[in-house]
Amino acid sequence: MNKILHPEDSKAIDKLITYMNEHPQENFDVAKHARMIGFSVSKLNKSFKAYMGIGPASYFRTIKMEKARELHMQDRYTWTEISSIFGYADLASFSKAFKRIHGFCPRNATYSE
Repeated sequence: MNKILHPEDSKAIDKLITYMNEHPQENFDVAKHARMIGFSVSKLNKSFKAYMGIGPASYFRTIKMEKARELHMQDRYTWTEISSIFGYADLASFSKAFKRIHGFCPRNATYSE
């Protein structure tokens, strides 16, 4: 997909991706994130999808779920605690999002070295 964007637009999206990776505990707010990089909401959605092949909200959810999985691998938090850390109101909502990304429920997550 990776459509060629204007270099400044690509740089802005890269800046947003860095921010998303550094702040996975936040909720995705398309208007806030668009303003952050000087885009309109429609420009953010269109440009991000052209650049990454996925919309910004879906991409951010993927980051959250990967960071949640990494946190659980440290064996310091329960899934309920992790769901709260990442801004989910309840474990059921978190589990649904986790399964959408990873293909299995958090309780079925296993890790091997």
